[in-house]
Amino acid sequence: MKDKREIRSVAWMIAFLVSPTLLGLILADNISSSDFRVMANTTAGDIAAYLLYIIGGMACYAMGLAVFKRKTFFYIATLTFVPAGIDIVHQILNGATTSLLFLYTCAIAEAGELWELFTTYWWVLGTAIALWISYLILNRKHVKNEYIIANRRLRYVIAAVCLVFYLVFGHLEAVRQSNPANTFIYGAEVVRLQRTIKNADKTLRDFRFGAEYKKEDATQSEESEDLVVFLIGETTRYDHWHLNGYGRETSPMLDARAGQIVSFDSCYSVSNLTAVSVPMMLSRATPDELGRLYEEKSLTEVFQEAGYMTAWIADQSFTNEQLLRISSACDESYYFEAGNKLQRSFMDSVLLPPLRQEIAKAGNRKEMIVIHSLGCHFKYSARYPERFSVFLPDMKEKDIRAIIENMDLSSGKLIRDRLILNEIRDIFVNSYDNAILFTDWFIDAVIKELEQTGSRAVLVYVSDHGENLLDDERNMLLHGSYYGSRYEYHVPLFIWTSSQYRDAYPEKIRAMEANKNKVISTMHLFHSLLDLGHVRFPGWEQERSVCSDSCREENPVIGLDANLKCKEIPK
Repeated sequence: MKDKREIRSVAWMIAFLVSPTLLGLILADNISSSDFRVMANTTAGDIAAYLLYIIGGMACYAMGLAVFKRKTFFYIATLTFVPAGIDIVHQILNGATTSLLFLYTCAIAEAGELWELFTTYWWVLGTAIALWISYLILNRKHVKNEYIIANRRLRYVIAAVCLVFYLVFGHLEAVRQSNPANTFIYGAEVVRLQRTIKNADKTLRDFRFGAEYKKEDATQSEESEDLVVFLIGETTRYDHWHLNGYGRETSPMLDARAGQIVSFDSCYSVSNLTAVSVPMMLSRATPDELGRLYEEKSLTEVFQEAGYMTAWIADQSFTNEQLLRISSACDESYYFEAGNKLQRSFMDSVLLPPLRQEIAKAGNRKEMIVIHSLGCHFKYSARYPERFSVFLPDMKEKDIRAIIENMDLSSGKLIRDRLILNEIRDIFVNSYDNAILFTDWFIDAVIKELEQTGSRAVLVYVSDHGENLLDDERNMLLHGSYYGSRYEYHVPLFIWTSSQYRDAYPEKIRAMEANKNKVISTMHLFHSLLDLGHVRFPGWEQERSVCSDSCREENPVIGLDANLKCKEIPK
């Protein structure tokens, strides 16, 4: 290359491609030195990890430039733009490089969810598009379709060295976390995971738990009026509920029912992403036995074996193959998607009519219903109507985009640091608390439907995970971060019982009251729900039932990091 314009263009384009790796050196705190046992958590170990991380990010592009002519290479490299953008956003929001579960969540994301993110963080998308257009213009106008290195033998040597590097060091976390290596490595694992989920139908066809309904007293008939409802919340954290001691009155409806509800103080989700946390709640899978997700049937199918009618009512996870399999195995399933995927709001109240329909259909038969709600999923202001805008200013009233446009960027600080501005944090928290307030109303509305049946009814509410709200010096937002924070894992768990249920099973109520301060995890839910519905099978674990005197604490709680590896949950 002798043309100075071409040299400048190629240099700019290479810098653009490697920017996620370079930014990771500043923003990411998950570049692991644990790969080196002798040097782990030492300065030498950190240096070695960062060197491998940088080489891992550069070697892929070096190999491409050695194999392809430079104009062709730069066009092919555009395939990495979307995952590179995801990596940068993940670093800004969570201080970590892209993880396996984050990539999996992006792969199964719904149009409405992506639209809500893009319309809020439009400036990230706009910047990426502007850079992409300038990249393509430079490549088209100023880059010749010639090899960057004329010597063929030298090109082959470079390509071979890069390939050997990945073969030798590709299993190390520091290399797997570099972009674009993480896209290819985790992308292959996502494809393998989706294939495993799709093939589970064949494996599970003949699976049986051997479950049966166990009457607890002689007055119960086999066709009793037991009604078990499992309401799975979305993105609600324990410490933003007034019922749990929060300073704001975010749960007036449940506060009024305090004598009917047992709230558990220390329940932790084993994952901070819906795609993993919800399937695990509905199975016997544990972080060290994930295979059970694909080798055994689900909670609803245990209830079916015991003679219960089952129903699934949801307004999310339309693309999650695992949850679709579980819901399709129910006697009835209802999915409610926004008529216009790009509409400004979509709320859980749409789930109430099918709930009434299912309760009426069951009559006096035993029934188990799962409700999978949108809860407080971002964009928070789209989760509640105007009359629930109690805490102001919120995102309905004030435009986050306008605030960002008017920011003074003269100091040169990164956007991630600027978002800690009190004005933006207050708007996020106010909107989030309004969404909690509406969730409180929705839970109470479900309870009212159950009360009208006059049956022995029980409602179990738990959130799949929590949320970061710029809580501390890490300036973390949303959820799904690599290591996770206690705000993402500490979740509300409420159990409401009807007066008929409390009269019939006072020993269960006493046990729940005795267990409400124990440290537990969402792995307790499978066994607790079966206990509440008087269902037993040979693998049922009494020590994991919160309504049993034998309930065992889990301290520490072992969960999963964003690469599906076991870890201790932060508290």
